[in-house]
Amino acid sequence: MTPYATVQDCIDRRGSEAVAVLQDESDTDAPLKRALADASEIIDGYVGARHALPLISVPGILTAVCVDIAMDRAAADAARSTEIDRARAKEAREILRDVSRGRVSLGAADPDPPAEAAAPAVSIESPGRVMTRKSLRGVL
Repeated sequence: MTPYATVQDCIDRRGSEAVAVLQDESDTDAPLKRALADASEIIDGYVGARHALPLISVPGILTAVCVDIAMDRAAADAARSTEIDRARAKEAREILRDVSRGRVSLGAADPDPPAEAAAPAVSIESPGRVMTRKSLRGVL
């Protein structure tokens, strides 16, 4: 599984200082890389409900979502989580829910409309009520 975002994507979107505070004791990006892999697994869980995986190309929206979730997870693991990180991760998960429900498009990666959306409406007709209070009078 290839992550939807890289450490460089995190730096590009959040800045090198935000990424640097998430490094471990030996100044490596291992915690962030682990969080990016975890975030990618979360994304696959949502996206896989509607799309064939792996995706041929990664839409930019999934890169942004991956960065937001990964930065929040890495910050929480480092006890540096902020309200902004949590809010961005929450919004990212909402976007993923909408992708899995077909409310948010991934562009060219979108599948054909779901069968239930393309099916004709069902119509039921009946001759009317068979049993009424009047017709049941005296039965009980």
